[in-house]
Amino acid sequence: MRRDIASLVALATLALTVGVGCPEENSNPSTGSSSKPTTRAPGTTASTAKPATTGTAAATGTSAAAPSGATGSLKGVANFTGTAPEMKVPAKRKEAELCKDKEVKYNAVRGDKGKLQDVFVRVIGVKGKFETPKKTEIDQKDCMYEPRVVGAMEGQELEIKNGDATLHNVHAKKGAESLFNQAQPKGSPALTKSWDEATVIKMTCDVHPWMRGFVIVHDSPFFDVSDADGSFSIDKVPVGKYEVEAWHSQYGVKKGTVEVADGKTAEVKFDYTDKDEAPADNKDELKGLW
Repeated sequence: MRRDIASLVALATLALTVGVGCPEENSNPSTGSSSKPTTRAPGTTASTAKPATTGTAAATGTSAAAPSGATGSLKGVANFTGTAPEMKVPAKRKEAELCKDKEVKYNAVRGDKGKLQDVFVRVIGVKGKFETPKKTEIDQKDCMYEPRVVGAMEGQELEIKNGDATLHNVHAKKGAESLFNQAQPKGSPALTKSWDEATVIKMTCDVHPWMRGFVIVHDSPFFDVSDADGSFSIDKVPVGKYEVEAWHSQYGVKKGTVEVADGKTAEVKFDYTDKDEAPADNKDELKGLW
């Protein structure tokens, strides 16, 4: 009888030992969980997921993923020193029906004293997927493109309107390449276009050769165009350190860097002078215009 009881105790001890076992190889050491940790792409969120990074930039011009909702803003000004060319009424306006009735000065260089308008400012290297904004537009008023400079995100629709009671011809170019050339009679519906790559589109009119406008396509919604006082602002920029680029049709490209902190406003400025040169695809715009 004693031998039987001892055997039963030994069997029970063995069963308990097998039941405890060893932790599975794929368990999480910090929690003891048997499930493997989930890897999430930058920019994605989940109620139990932790941010993959601290939200600081890996290098100038690129941004590491920041905690969900970590954004800031930037603002700045485009300054101008030197003597700006005098904007006059283009000579050929006097030869064109309708346009000759209004002496509208040209708009290639404008802005308050010491400031520069129509500077396109964009944040470079913002990582992530962003909702494409609703369509934007450019109009033809008094035989001028208005506004002169328009920003658009890749895939965003651009409406090209004709607000004049005369025929226009919308001729769009990327560098030396002609993208489209379409007549737009008075009263006709807007032309709708979009582009899937970051680029600069130059708009001209074959009927009224002084007309010129620009559409700058960017890979994210983080851009703005300076006002008459040279000011610009860009909101809801993910936290990080970035390169910021400014573009003007007469005075070219300027670059700077900025660090965007959560809930803060960073500042940047661009200093243009009358010695700066126009972009290669827009040289001599004012030549022979007066």
